[in-house]
Amino acid sequence: MSITGRPPRLDDQTILATALSTFATRGYEALSLRQLSGELGLSHSALGQRFGTKENLYRRAIDQGFDKFLVEIQRERMLLGPTDDDLTELRSLTFAFLMASARFPELGRLMSHEGAEASARFDYFVATVMRPQILQLAELLQSLQHDGRIHPVTVRGYFFLVAHGAEAPFTLGAMSHAFDDIDGELDVSAHVAMMTDFFIRSLTRDHVVHGN
Repeated sequence: MSITGRPPRLDDQTILATALSTFATRGYEALSLRQLSGELGLSHSALGQRFGTKENLYRRAIDQGFDKFLVEIQRERMLLGPTDDDLTELRSLTFAFLMASARFPELGRLMSHEGAEASARFDYFVATVMRPQILQLAELLQSLQHDGRIHPVTVRGYFFLVAHGAEAPFTLGAMSHAFDDIDGELDVSAHVAMMTDFFIRSLTRDHVVHGN
């Protein structure tokens, strides 16, 4: 039982999840540890005592958020089943990425903030999260292009089409709702399947796609 008047003791996981969501909404510079502590109902010095600096809190929040995101990607890929070639691997990766993005829209919002300008924070994200995933995508696209199975496309181009194109209805919820009277309410699974199929069919030279 808590003592009356004493700020609640929140676990680190809850604090980091809230911090990530708040950074994604307001941006890093617009938020202080004191502000976040107050909004969490903690004493003004609580976050500083537990995490040290705001930068350290940010990195811990990034680590936790994207660890969950990558686990979700792997879970979705397992549900899709094994892939038998590079094209079905690309399809699986694209589908799983978009499904995970729908469940963690704050990560896309955060990268929209951070990706606009170079910073040490963005360098940290690139090194720890983005680079390994981009290298996997690059290997798939280069292999498929080498074999003549897809039209030429840059890794940058494909990434932005998926991560900032098809993903946008999740990160820009209000704008997405503006289309409800035309398309109906967003069906996440249908949207992800449609966009994945669109990308793969557009890339393939013979338009024959062996999907999962």
